[in-house]
Amino acid sequence: MTTITIWKGSRRVVLGDDIEFVEYETFVGEELGATWEEENSRGTHTVFYRTEGGKIVVHQVLWSRWEGEATHAYIHVFPSLGGVNGAAAMFWRELAQAGIIPPRTVTLG
Repeated sequence: MTTITIWKGSRRVVLGDDIEFVEYETFVGEELGATWEEENSRGTHTVFYRTEGGKIVVHQVLWSRWEGEATHAYIHVFPSLGGVNGAAAMFWRELAQAGIIPPRTVTLG
């Protein structure tokens, strides 16, 4: 386990100046995994952590490379992954309800 510092709030560049409205959170934990999506110089970077106490922390950054457009970061904390059958499905549903995992349409055929 290591000390991890993540941020929440917004950042943007306007006429070459950095404008930040951020807060930092520090905890002891480990990274579980990450996702990265990008399209048209905008994207989402989501990192999943487990704290020393067993909580799950999701750090989601909705970023843009366009000047004047803000990059927003959010921190979501969940009690745990659970220890019973179906815990992963319940955790996935919680992530979807929090808006961390966008709904996806699946087409078969």
